[in-house]
Formats: sequence, C-alpha cells, structure tokens
Amino acid sequence: MDRRRAVVIGASAGVGRALAESLARRGYDLVIAARDERDLCAVAKDLETRHGRRVVPMPIDLVGGDDALQAWLGECRVRLPDVDAVLIPAGAVDDADDGMQDWDAADRLLTTNFLAVMKLASRFLSDFENRGRGTLVLISSIAAGAPRRRNVVYAAAKAALESYARSMQHRFAETDVLVNVYALGYVDTAMSRGRKLLFPAADPARIAEAIVDDLNRARRFAHLPRYWAVVTFVLRSLPWSVYRRLSF
Repeated sequence: MDRRRAVVIGASAGVGRALAESLARRGYDLVIAARDERDLCAVAKDLETRHGRRVVPMPIDLVGGDDALQAWLGECRVRLPDVDAVLIPAGAVDDADDGMQDWDAADRLLTTNFLAVMKLASRFLSDFENRGRGTLVLISSIAAGAPRRRNVVYAAAKAALESYARSMQHRFAETDVLVNVYALGYVDTAMSRGRKLLFPAADPARIAEAIVDDLNRARRFAHLPRYWAVVTFVLRSLPWSVYRRLSF
C-alpha cells in the first residue's frame, strides 16, 4: 500500500510542530522544515521514534534568497517525491512592526510571511498540477481581516497571501488540486505568550487536528478557532469612528 507523504514548512514549534505530529500519527511520511536545524532534527527523531514513520529534517531559511529556495525544493523532491500535501505554517512577527520600521526589517517580514511562501507554494502547485492532485495548506491570520496599528507589515503580508490563495483556488477550481487557507486567531505559542489578548489562546494541537481533518476537502477559507469568523465580521462592520478607538 502506498504511503502518504506530506511537507510541513515551519515545523519546529507551535502549529507547525503540531501539524507534523498529527500527520505522522495518521501515517504520513514527512519532510519537515524550519530554520533551526537542531530543533528540527530533534522533532524528526521524536516523531520517527513514536510513530514509526519516515521523517526527513530539511532546514530552510525563507530569507536566504531564490537560489537557496530552489536548491531546497530540488532536494525535497528527491528525498520525498510525489507528496500528497504541503502545509506552510511558517511565519514571523516583530514587536517593532508599526509600518514605519527600516526597509530591511520590512523586507524580512514580507519575505517570511508572503514572498517566500508564495514562491514555494507555486512550485509545489506545479507538481500537483502535473500529478493531477494534491493539497496546499496556507496559514493566514485574523490580522489580515482586522488590521490595526500593530503588526502592520505582517497583516499586509497575510492579506496578500489570502489574495494569492484565492487566485490559485480559481485556477484549480475544476481539478483535484486543493488550496485551503486558515486564518488563525490567538494560538498558545511563543508569539502570543505575555500579550494582552481579547480571547483565550487556542491549543496548537486542536488547531492542527482541525486542519488535518480537512486535508482532503475543499475548505478554501476558514477561521480557527471557528468563532473568529464572527469576531472578524463584527470588527470589519464597525464604523470607522468606533474602530479607530479600539486598542486591541
């Protein structure tokens, strides 16, 4: 029986780590990627030991340039060919991201959260198109739907990612290639700890389980946890005279 295969980019911690855990438990062989090689290798060894699946750690630096991304893709295709799903929870925030930071910092945020993700996604989608099937999962944020004075570049990058995903959904609408997007609310990760939050932070494992449950369905776009769909709708519906006074 063929073994299912998946790639998780941003797999060393948080939702990415939880996605790798869920997939390995369900019988997927994996390539897992993140910037920190030591953490990545530890995750791979742990998953292989507990779930008996092949887990290949492949470090990646999303801001390392196009040549590095292309080399990583080539190696990934060799080490785990014909993957069934690619999940990209990789991303980064910056406490100084007020839209006025230096250009290098803005470039890093745009590249990590959108440009590099789009480039990798397009290559994997090309593979899926040639194969006739496959699922791409992209991770957005409530920041894209309710932008504010903080995380300005991050929110813009996630909004661009959602627009890119919608274009790809339209392109592959009549095929078995799926592009699913999840806008995450607060999740209990290093990025949210110690911050003042409107609602409790969700367990990364529960978020990952919901995403993997939908892996072979045309989900297209969903908020996780689900109630954030209502929260975002309300925020977007507020008159500017009210919205401008919010301090969330």
